[in-house]
Amino acid sequence: MRVPRIALAALPILAGATAARAQTIVDGSGAVLDAGATQTLLDLIKQRLRDPEARVAGLRIGRAGALCGTVDTRNRMGAYTGPRGFVADIPEEFFGRLPEGPELRSPASRADFRAVERARTLFEGNCVTG
Repeated sequence: MRVPRIALAALPILAGATAARAQTIVDGSGAVLDAGATQTLLDLIKQRLRDPEARVAGLRIGRAGALCGTVDTRNRMGAYTGPRGFVADIPEEFFGRLPEGPELRSPASRADFRAVERARTLFEGNCVTG
């Protein structure tokens, strides 16, 4: 069986398409962290969110030592939904986005409710200004 040249030419492109997917810090704000903390943060985001191409921005160290920032993820249709605030406690390996909509009205489980409340409390104690 002969494979058309166009199909052979597309193989390297298709093979590289999945390799490029990773969470990234898009605005250079990762300079406030050391390399280990940056990698731990990106790993936590990868574990908690479904989007392999989440965009992280606005990183800063909060008042009580947790990390604050925003993360922009894609919806099921592939469109970015807009940045949402998050807080991360690197030593505790905790990452939580600020809840919205359905997450606030009806969490899926008690564990989800506790995670949402922990994220809200940490965010308020670290990231809220004013």
